[in-house]
Amino acid sequence: MSFPWDALMHFGLGQLRLSSKDFWRLSMLEIRALNQSVRGGRQAPSRDILTTLMRAFPDGEI
Repeated sequence: MSFPWDALMHFGLGQLRLSSKDFWRLSMLEIRALNQSVRGGRQAPSRDILTTLMRAFPDGEI
């Protein structure tokens, strides 16, 4: 059995409309979390939790 790259690329590039750069930077855990959030499997974090995480793990300069 081979990995379903076509389905994964359709989800990331087509359904989520990620750029190819952003898509290929995602880990499988991040893709899984995105998939669950789109399907309603998990609730998105609250604004307070998101703000706390952003302060704890700021994005660096690209």
